Amino acid sequence: MPSNRLARQRGQALLLVLAFVATFLLLVWAGLTLASAAFLGLGTVRADTRATYALDGGLDYAMQVIDDKNGNGCNAPRTSTLTLNYPSGPITVNVGIRKGSQCHGNGATWNVTVTATGTNRSLTALVTEVNSASVVTWESFQ
Repeated sequence: MPSNRLARQRGQALLLVLAFVATFLLLVWAGLTLASAAFLGLGTVRADTRATYALDGGLDYAMQVIDDKNGNGCNAPRTSTLTLNYPSGPITVNVGIRKGSQCHGNGATWNVTVTATGTNRSLTALVTEVNSASVVTWESFQ
């Protein structure tokens, strides 16, 4: 009888090992799938970050152009172009400056619109002069 029972149990260890290997391979496949999706999304995050920095740089440029007029923002250009050189290629930033009813002195305002090549997003901001310093009153990324 003992040899008969041994014959019926033959191969059960192999089934346990195969089930373990199959489970392990399934977990490895799931981990690699998630990792590859993360690496593929990394390029999109980089491009979005680059575009956001370019738009924010355009707002800084607009504030500098307004300040360069020695407090007389009435002479600020309506549109300007700025080229930012990135390792992946240059980005051209278009800056539109529209002066408010009061264009110099405390309380002067300028509406700034910034767009950049390679993205359909834009930045709109209101810059106000407070105590001879330009301050971003509000900004909106769209």
